[in-house]
Amino acid sequence: MIEIVKEPTPVEKVVEEPRNVRQIGTLPKDARVYVEDYVYRFLHGSSRQKKRYAFILLGEIRQGGQQPNLYIKGAMELEQISFGGGMPVFSEDIWDRIYRQVRNYFPQWSILGWAMQCLGEPTRMEDIQKICSRHFPGDHGNVLLYDAYGEWEKLYMDRHGIMEEVSGFFVYYEKNTLMSTYLSEYHGKKEQMAKRADLDEMDRFLLHDEKRYDEEIRQDREALARYRSYMNDRRGSGKSQMSKVAVSVALVVMILLSGVLFQNYTKLNEMQKTVASLGGSSDDASNQMIEETISKGAEELAKADGSQEAQDDSGGSQTTENATASASAEANNSTTTNVYLQQGYYIVEQGDKLTDISRKVYGTEDMVRQICQKNNIENGDHICAGDKLLLP
Repeated sequence: MIEIVKEPTPVEKVVEEPRNVRQIGTLPKDARVYVEDYVYRFLHGSSRQKKRYAFILLGEIRQGGQQPNLYIKGAMELEQISFGGGMPVFSEDIWDRIYRQVRNYFPQWSILGWAMQCLGEPTRMEDIQKICSRHFPGDHGNVLLYDAYGEWEKLYMDRHGIMEEVSGFFVYYEKNTLMSTYLSEYHGKKEQMAKRADLDEMDRFLLHDEKRYDEEIRQDREALARYRSYMNDRRGSGKSQMSKVAVSVALVVMILLSGVLFQNYTKLNEMQKTVASLGGSSDDASNQMIEETISKGAEELAKADGSQEAQDDSGGSQTTENATASASAEANNSTTTNVYLQQGYYIVEQGDKLTDISRKVYGTEDMVRQICQKNNIENGDHICAGDKLLLP
């Protein structure tokens, strides 16, 4: 049997109890347990697979009046641990990893116990007692067990060498920089692991979801580029199109005018024959009447041509202005999105909600679920001003 040397008993501090809390279960009278919200949400992460997970719980003991209060402020997933008989196996190699991670992420806190996500099977108290007696003696012997399917959750404390179930505890909220830093690196490492060839089914799903989102952005940008190209081509061919219209109208006018002239010419011949029979004195009056008839027909055709050209010019100009304004608005939205996506994170401002952040960064509210998964957020109302959110 390998003897593992544990850390010294956590130092007890006398401080005020947190005010921003929510109660789970029925509180015991002799001791109170406070679990920080970041830790609680991390343990119950919605993206976890339905399998066993083990964690180390960290924090401190604070003296609250006549009773000690337990504050669980941090948690680390034991990614390399194995399970035997449904329980985690704390080998010497696992303890070496635990101590290195504690020094790296949570140097100010002490190990207070362990937690495990179970698969619905009943937990034997003998197995829990054996692990705590050997590896988590005294104040370190606190265990949080919960079902992967959300059916049950139990908290145990070491009471003079005997593990007893605690009927309830508090979840409290405070600025938890150390846990936030750990979660940021934890999710970053998970993303790197997802790129390897040995992806499991859940990792493949998450990676596919991220690729689909990137493909949607690429398609949107290509659509915008094609639209701009179309508008540029339309502006360049606008003058050519108007010239073709003008030529067509001119041809129509010439044809109509030719018809009028031919008809008038025929009438002229008839009138000349009539005048000739009556005498040469009426020649000038007849010619003047014919010229006025031809001139009037030409003027009416010219007015109709001018009105049609004015309508075409007005319609073409309005269409071009509307298209230009639409393209400019789309370009501005794309620029704002690119700024946040390039830096990779968003700092929460006063009054921000996840829907506001999704619209500001992506221009749509459909990315709220991906932001929650990226930052291990269960309740979107619990984000605070100054929080750093990683962008999917």
